Amino acid sequence: MPRRARIDPAAFASVGLFGVAAVADLTALGMPSSTIARRVHAGHARRVLRGVVKEGPDEPTRDQRAAAALLYAGPSSVLSGGEALRRYGLTDPSPRGRILVLVDRDRQRTSSAFVEIERTERLPAAVMVDDLALAPLDRAIIDTARRQDRRDAVRGLLAEPLQKGRTTVARLVAELAAGSQRGSALPRQVLLEEMADGVRSVAEAWARDLHADSGLPPVLWNARLYDPSGTYIAEADAYFPDVGLAWEIDSYKHHFLLADWDATLRRRARIQSFGIPVVHTRPRRLLTERPAVIEELWGSYRLAAAQPCPDVRVVAAS
Repeated sequence: MPRRARIDPAAFASVGLFGVAAVADLTALGMPSSTIARRVHAGHARRVLRGVVKEGPDEPTRDQRAAAALLYAGPSSVLSGGEALRRYGLTDPSPRGRILVLVDRDRQRTSSAFVEIERTERLPAAVMVDDLALAPLDRAIIDTARRQDRRDAVRGLLAEPLQKGRTTVARLVAELAAGSQRGSALPRQVLLEEMADGVRSVAEAWARDLHADSGLPPVLWNARLYDPSGTYIAEADAYFPDVGLAWEIDSYKHHFLLADWDATLRRRARIQSFGIPVVHTRPRRLLTERPAVIEELWGSYRLAAAQPCPDVRVVAAS
């Protein structure tokens, strides 16, 4: 039997991605598996996963880990979970965790090393980002949320894309209903009981919990305020429509779209310039000083009730 020709390491570039390639693809080009093994032993290449190697002996980069995960999972696989969210420009809640890869239910692949394999009957069409196959954004969000066991983690995960306008509550609810129900209870509660009411940050969710225990009248979350002529004033984190009182949760960290503290101050001044009283609360106090915050809210509410209600039009968050 004739000996197969040895392929130059440049073969990685023709069959791989980010300097990572499947051993099967390299051997299909004519590189003997013994040559690959020798290169790994000599430190010229490195095994990343079973059947996947990379150029050089150094630790794989995040791009190389993601590419290796797809090569390991096989054709038609897609990245989901936190790795996909990061590549969509959102926050990966577990940046050092496993990379989630979705494969068709009939594909015989198991989780290995840093790769978590999920076999699914609803394998989505890939969205190509950075030359990598990703699950659609809504699927990646819900797949990630189903793996969280803390309410605040789910709140932050769902609030960020909603506040950034990347998706809607309705789309996420539909995706949640269509997919696996394992781990869906907590995301469903947060979506239907909080996000559907207009809550768009972890701090606002804390405020919602506090309001529920305060005995105060109903409040509108993320309400848009307009003057009588229809001119937009601002969006209040919370608004008591019966007395015209705005409640602001003052934290840049928990409001992803505020450019800086100056923007917060400008918004506060604009709301007040239309005769709308504003009460301000730092997020930490919603957890550590609940009785004091409730007392302050009641005091501000009584003061607002003693004055004429501001002439503004209020549009509740949709």
